Amino acid sequence: PQVRIEHTFDLSGGQNVIVQAGILDNLTGGLSYGSNRAPQSGEISGQPAYATRVGWSNNVNDRPISFGASGYYSRQNWGFDWNLAGWATAADWRIPIASKLDLTGEFYRGRAVGGIGGGIGQSVLYSGNPQDPANDFRGVNSAGGWSQIKFSATPRLEFNGAFGVDDPYSADIHAFASPVGYYPAVLTANRSAMMNFIYRPRSDLLLSAEYRRLRTSQISALNTADQINLIMGVLF
Repeated sequence: PQVRIEHTFDLSGGQNVIVQAGILDNLTGGLSYGSNRAPQSGEISGQPAYATRVGWSNNVNDRPISFGASGYYSRQNWGFDWNLAGWATAADWRIPIASKLDLTGEFYRGRAVGGIGGGIGQSVLYSGNPQDPANDFRGVNSAGGWSQIKFSATPRLEFNGAFGVDDPYSADIHAFASPVGYYPAVLTANRSAMMNFIYRPRSDLLLSAEYRRLRTSQISALNTADQINLIMGVLF
């Protein structure tokens, strides 16, 4: 949930600058989801999360090009006077690199941003039992991003390939001898690669097939998975 305001400034040559700001439900990650979930640490702080973005866009040969920069702040209370300021900065882009090729993506750097997907969903780590105030904790710094290239073979057929990475900082992962998180295991890195095609036989119908490869590391283990999706969508 969020409330957002934005304003667009029209510049010469078809350019425009958009300024956006909003307040969001202060989610911080964890496993307490569901219709009757307990408040998360960001919500316990009594403050929403804050986000802002500034973006520039234009058209090159009738195709959009854009760049943006954004920021995020989250005040968090993890109990026992364990207070923390989560934050993130990000850059995003969309670039037409050839007549039928488009490059899109985003990069981020943040701390304690598991609630919005950073750090593989891990905002904090503990030196021991999270219910014991004698233990210590720290926010997880992380960096990551993704980029995707799209090839528009015809007006009805496109091919996409993408790669993404999310890396919690090693200094935070190994700050404690036996770190504890709110997952069964502490995750140390995540990689994802995918390719797909999207075909539109009619303007209101699309068909797609996608292959995705997932690679997630723990402190002493590596997990991989292959995923295949077949999709049909109706536009209305």
